[in-house]
Amino acid sequence: MNEAGVPAARRDRDEALAREGWIRRFTGSPPRLVETRELYESLGHEVLLDPLAPGELAADCEGCTLALTMFRVIYTRARRSD
Repeated sequence: MNEAGVPAARRDRDEALAREGWIRRFTGSPPRLVETRELYESLGHEVLLDPLAPGELAADCEGCTLALTMFRVIYTRARRSD
């Protein structure tokens, strides 16, 4: 992890997605994921809900598979016209 507490795997993922135009917004769980996705889509954005990877949770939460299945990192980008 770096000084901001972001694991290297997530930093690498953030950088790869940023090259594709995605902006990391925050990490969330239901029901906020649905609400947030709908809000960003209504504003004309594409939304990516990216699963967490082991190692992204606090040390005392790493064994919780429920958290890994529920939480997502939310990214957005302007909707692309084809």
